[in-house]
Amino acid sequence: MENKTPFREGAVNLLKTSGPQSLLSLAREFKVTVEGARFQMLRLEKEGLVTSSKTVTGRGRPQQLWSLTSMGQSRFPDTHAALTVKLMEVMKELLGEGAVSQLITANGEKGTDKYLKELEGVVDLEKRINDFVSIRTKEGYMAQVIKDDEGFIFIENHCPIGAAAHANPAICNAEFKTLQTVIGENIPIKRIEYIVDGGRRCAYRISAVKL
Repeated sequence: MENKTPFREGAVNLLKTSGPQSLLSLAREFKVTVEGARFQMLRLEKEGLVTSSKTVTGRGRPQQLWSLTSMGQSRFPDTHAALTVKLMEVMKELLGEGAVSQLITANGEKGTDKYLKELEGVVDLEKRINDFVSIRTKEGYMAQVIKDDEGFIFIENHCPIGAAAHANPAICNAEFKTLQTVIGENIPIKRIEYIVDGGRRCAYRISAVKL
């Protein structure tokens, strides 16, 4: 079915719901030329709503993908964000910081178990990372991976739990622990970009060399 949504509005919505897109994909989706798509995306980039990066998705030349910036993401307010933060504050007041920490830990462990089950039997590191990217993208993280000479850069362009993470950074620590466990305890991983610190995205350097 032809997408009749105006390009600017439609492109932002598509990047939100489907993750990073190439100019060719955008052009096909909205029935415009690639140059027309480039012109519109550069306008959105100038407004601070989108950005582009090059990524390798298999063999061949790196592909330029467009994704939302934090400003672009803010156009989609999370209606549960305020409630989540408020509930955490109330829990802390009534039950103490320890109860909040236990909740975060338990939730992280539950998520980790889910991922490990979904990735069971996937031994190859690159495939494991790519499969995890697919899972996280479906969950709204707009994940992607870039392969280079040092290994991989695992990127999450959006954080659907951003409000809660800003309120309690322990959530980010639990997320990092989950990533480490899922990818492999013997695989060196380092956070190199961090939304909570003002970054546009969260990104992690994953070494191809095991400890």
